[in-house]
Amino acid sequence: MNNKTIVMPRFKTLFIALLGILSAQKAIAQEKKTTKPNIIIIKTDQHRFDLLGCIGNKTVKTPNLDKLAGRAFLLKNEFTVAPICTPSRTSFFTGKYIIRTGNVFNGDEHHLQPDDWSFIEPLKKAGYIIGLAGKNHTFSEGFFNKYFDYREESSHFGKIHGEISKEDKEVRTYLTKDSRKGFEKSKMLLEGLVDGPMPFPKEVCPAYRTAIDGVNFLDKYHDKPFFLHFSFGDPHWPTVAPEPYYSMYNPDSLTLPEENFNWKGHPFKHFVQSQAAGYDHYNHQEKARILATYYAQISFVDACIGLLLDKLDSFGLMKNTIIVFTSDHGDFGGNYGMVAKTGGFQESLIRIPGIVYLPKLEGKGKAVDALISNIDVMPTVYDYLGMAYPKQVQGKSFLGVLQGKNTSHRDVIFSEVGTIDTPPPAMPREQYKQYAAERAKKDGMFWFIDYTTKGRSVMIRKGDWKYTYNTGDLSELYNFKKDPLELNNLIDKPKYAAVQKALNSELIAWLLAAPVENIRMK
Repeated sequence: MNNKTIVMPRFKTLFIALLGILSAQKAIAQEKKTTKPNIIIIKTDQHRFDLLGCIGNKTVKTPNLDKLAGRAFLLKNEFTVAPICTPSRTSFFTGKYIIRTGNVFNGDEHHLQPDDWSFIEPLKKAGYIIGLAGKNHTFSEGFFNKYFDYREESSHFGKIHGEISKEDKEVRTYLTKDSRKGFEKSKMLLEGLVDGPMPFPKEVCPAYRTAIDGVNFLDKYHDKPFFLHFSFGDPHWPTVAPEPYYSMYNPDSLTLPEENFNWKGHPFKHFVQSQAAGYDHYNHQEKARILATYYAQISFVDACIGLLLDKLDSFGLMKNTIIVFTSDHGDFGGNYGMVAKTGGFQESLIRIPGIVYLPKLEGKGKAVDALISNIDVMPTVYDYLGMAYPKQVQGKSFLGVLQGKNTSHRDVIFSEVGTIDTPPPAMPREQYKQYAAERAKKDGMFWFIDYTTKGRSVMIRKGDWKYTYNTGDLSELYNFKKDPLELNNLIDKPKYAAVQKALNSELIAWLLAAPVENIRMK
């Protein structure tokens, strides 16, 4: 045996050992890169809590969210702190009620500013890549510049920031041009009918574009710890959908809610919106078409969410990614003869869908009955991560509920809406029609928001009861267990005076816990 035959096996052994060491070092380095769990917040806009297959809806098709829910926790009683977009969204990311944030309306001045603390800040300091794909209505330009690494932003009418293609511009023109066919009637309404499918392939429509922007984010940053706000403008108006989703639901097969409602004995502002933007402008067939398209939007978004979840799976990231699905607020969906939302707190507006997936605590489809506020979600994520947040945060972690340590979370839900401006007074209803025509001619179709957004409205939901104080308008008291559609306002019934007094006292105590002067005056 010569020296060559001895040296070669030894060299081969050393070489294999060296490869093993290098491979182990690479694995350790890769593990360090991915030790911090990724976070994806999936949010839809104006999505009723009961319109998911996994929640028991037999009509609306949501296979991708149903599949996610089968691995996660399904929140059956999640509520928003505000039934309009920006107030709800800014509270979600700060963990504070509106009276603390001061973000009471949808204008840019009510978006999070660079010096506002939010749950984004500690993640950025911890080295997370921060991204937005889709709708904003939360962060100011300065906030984006300070915290975000990736921003592909859309409005309800299409792409507005980032990579914008020729097709994006064409879609945006279609969705914003008031003279387009089918929109003539809806021009007079806040949210209404657009007959016919979108005349574009699904791949260039806003929801799909949001999905692709989310997928591109994962392609770019999957090997780093990341936070992605994956935010859809649907199923909010404009109520439009491409094929094959537009034809997925036959309007003739749908059961509509009550089509006529008498608002006598209810707040005047609700009556105003029902007249300015309600179903009373449409016949039965048109109402059914609006609802069918709303369902189509939800199914289209579900398919788009599936694209991101598939990409996440392809990178093997499900085992290290926290996923939350929710919405900012609900939708009347035809209840009370109305579409959209308003300055009210009906269950269809304040209850929102919720799915929470925690990779090391898989829920396996467990339904969570505990009452949860949307300001509790990010504290729960942080609790799971073992990260601290300021004591000023009013949201409370419900991780103990998910772990099976607790069976309940909150016994009271608060929600609020409206600016601090003085609302216009109510008027005799027989005078309304002429007044509305004059205001619309003078101030345009949105004149009625003086009624629906001016004046603070605050709500407490406890036990079987819901009490609302409306500034400058009739207050409300409902037993929503006996009266789930909240048709019978019991506010003036002596029999329930003690209930009203107790709820009013608790509501006042809650309001006094945060100074009113925190509300932004703009």
